[in-house]
Amino acid sequence: MQGVPQTRLSPAPNNLFLSQKSSPWKTIFSMLTSVMILFFFVQIFVVVVFGFVDGDMDGDLGPMDPLLVIFGTICSTPFLLLFLIARKPKLAHVVRLDISNQGSNAHYITPGTLIQSTNPTVLQHHLIHNTSPLEMPSVRQLWLIFVIGTLVSSVFMAPILVTSVNAVTLLLFFIVALPAWIIGFSTPVFAWWSTSNEYFGLSTTRKQGEWMLVAGMLSTLPALLINSLISPIIINLLGLSVTDEYSLGFGMILFLSAPIGEEISKALAVLCLARFIDSSKRGFQIGFSVGLGFALLENMTYILNSLLTGEGAAISFVFTAILRAVGSIPGHATWTAISGYAIGKYVVNRRSNNLTGKSYTDTISSSDSQWILFDNKSGLPIISSKTRKLPNLPSWLSAGQQKMVRITGNPVTAVAIAIIFHAIWNGSLWSISVLLKDSSIMVQLLTNMTMIFLLILILWIILRRLIPFALLTD
Repeated sequence: MQGVPQTRLSPAPNNLFLSQKSSPWKTIFSMLTSVMILFFFVQIFVVVVFGFVDGDMDGDLGPMDPLLVIFGTICSTPFLLLFLIARKPKLAHVVRLDISNQGSNAHYITPGTLIQSTNPTVLQHHLIHNTSPLEMPSVRQLWLIFVIGTLVSSVFMAPILVTSVNAVTLLLFFIVALPAWIIGFSTPVFAWWSTSNEYFGLSTTRKQGEWMLVAGMLSTLPALLINSLISPIIINLLGLSVTDEYSLGFGMILFLSAPIGEEISKALAVLCLARFIDSSKRGFQIGFSVGLGFALLENMTYILNSLLTGEGAAISFVFTAILRAVGSIPGHATWTAISGYAIGKYVVNRRSNNLTGKSYTDTISSSDSQWILFDNKSGLPIISSKTRKLPNLPSWLSAGQQKMVRITGNPVTAVAIAIIFHAIWNGSLWSISVLLKDSSIMVQLLTNMTMIFLLILILWIILRRLIPFALLTD
C-alpha cells in the first residue's frame, strides 16, 4: 500500500439510500434486552440512593450507610455498562466507486484497507448512522401471543391451585414461569406500541422509536425514588404511617406521590427527546411511547409479584396481566401523551422563534442515512424514508373529529391534567378498598371489578377523543 494516497471520509450525498431488509421482530428482541438490563439497574441503583439518604430504610432521614452505597454501586455498574454497549450508535461505512478516466486503480482506506479495480475509478466513502424504519409485528399477532401465552401459562400453573404442592406441580410451574413472565409484562406493551406505529401515520425510525421506549424506562428511576424514598420520609414527618395499606399515609403514596412523581418524570423524559419533535402530533406520539416504556418496566414487577403468590399464582397472574394490559398500560400512555402534545407544541414554537429563515428539517443531521425497506421474500421495496404516512385510525381508536376533545398547548397545565387523571385512577381503587375492608371477599371482588371496568371504559372514551385532535388537526 506504499505510495497509494489515503482517501479520507467525506459527507454522504443527499441522494444516497441504504437498502434494509424487513425484520419486524428485531426491535422486539432489542427492547427485551434493554428492559432486562434496565430493570436490574434501576432496582439496584435505588439501593445506592438509600445508602446516602436512609441507610436503615426506616422511612426517616439518615443514617448514611457507606457499605450500602459501595455494594449498590458495584452491583449496578455492570448493568449500566451493558446498557451503554447495547445502545451505542449503529454506524454504516459506505464505499462507492465511480468509473472515471481521471481516477485510479488502487485506493487506500483507513485502517489499512486497499481496494483495487480493473478500470480507473474515483472512490468516496462515508460514515453514517445506519438508520432504518421502526418496524413492529402486527397488532393482531402481538395480542394473539398475549392471549394464548396467558391462557397456556395459567393451565400449566393450575395444578398447584387444585392439588397439593408436589414435584410434578412445581416442575410444571417452573417450566412456564419465565415465559409467562416475559409474555405477561411485554406483549401487551408491544401491542400498544405497534398500535401507535401502525395507525398514527408518523414516519419513525427505529432509533427514534427505541429511544422513546428507553426514555420511558429510565423515567422509572426518579419516580421510584420519589415513591419509595422521598414521599415516605415526608409522610413520616407529618406523623402518618405508610405501612398500613388502609391508612391515609399509604393512600397519599398512591393518589399523590405516584401521580405527581411519575407524570413529572415521564414529562421530563419527553422533554429529553426534544430533538425528535417536529410537531405537536410527534410530541403526542413520543408521550404515548414514553408512557409505554414506563409501563413496560413497571409491569415487570407487577407480573413477577403475581407469579410469586404461591398456590393462587394461576389466578393472580391472569387477573394482573389482563387488567394491566387493558387498563394501566394504556393509562400510562394516554396521560403522558397529553403532556407530550403540549411539550411538542412548546418545543416547535420555541424552535421556530429561534430559527431565522431556516426550517427545522434543514437543521437535521446529515449523518442519518436515508433508507429503502425491502420485503425479505419478494425482494420488492415496501417503504422508504421519503414515503409520507397518513393517520389510519380505526373506529375503536378514534371517535372522529366531531367528538374530539381539545388538548391544551400549555405544558404545565397538561402535566397537571395528567396528574389529576392518574390520581383519580389510583385514588378510586384505593378508596374502594378502604370502604370495603370489612366486607366479604366476594363483595370486595365484585365492587373492585366493577370500578376497574368503569375506569377502563372512561379511559377508552377519553383516548378515542384525544387521538383525532392530536393527529388530525395539527
